[in-house]
Amino acid sequence: MSYLFTSESVSEGHPDKVADQISDAIIDHFLAFDPDSKVACETLVTSGQVVLAGEVKSKAYLDLQKIVRNVIDQIGYNKSEYQFDAKSCGILSAIHEQSSDIRMGVERESPDEQGAGDQGMMFGYATNETKNYMPVSLDVSHKILQILAAIRKEGKEMTYLRPDSKSQVTIMYDDDGRPQSIQTIVVSTQHDEFVKAADDSEEASKSAQKKMQQKIADDIKSILMPRVMAEFGVSSKENAAKNS
Repeated sequence: MSYLFTSESVSEGHPDKVADQISDAIIDHFLAFDPDSKVACETLVTSGQVVLAGEVKSKAYLDLQKIVRNVIDQIGYNKSEYQFDAKSCGILSAIHEQSSDIRMGVERESPDEQGAGDQGMMFGYATNETKNYMPVSLDVSHKILQILAAIRKEGKEMTYLRPDSKSQVTIMYDDDGRPQSIQTIVVSTQHDEFVKAADDSEEASKSAQKKMQQKIADDIKSILMPRVMAEFGVSSKENAAKNS
């Protein structure tokens, strides 16, 4: 029996990914300066604010504010109008020394007998649908956002783009569980208000919104999707736009 399978991806500017990238950067810096560092780091982000929490045991001293601001700036949150700006956002650090109880369970005299600390378990599966063993729907969804981010950072086309975006791809599978075609692609992105309403009326506001939505849809078909399709071996812009 044929079926549909859908995967969703979020961009580097999505709050969840922003938090992940900040936590990852902090861990990477601790390990770079002290390979024996023990780090449990959680990050919360909201409008104009970053909150860091966790436990750390390390010989390294880090400028956490600088690390956080660099990550946010590289993502692209560098304008005050975004209400989340690398230069001006507040950063609250509640990171403290690792609990002695956890340390006692983790650190052993023999490196081969080290404990894992406070860890969770994850499980998943690999598929031969793609070279990276991920479902093709997720692979395409990731690629859409990677290229959308590249377009935004190039600053030549789709200059209204903001960092937060999301994509969703639905694949049609045949009776034998083999992917056959792309059923649906959804792309959603934050953007500047590049079309101003003629006046304060609701009608004018809806008209401006409709024009922006149409422009974004046209650009996705004519600019984004041809580049995405080229990554998968389709070079014709006409075919890319048609298949999107």
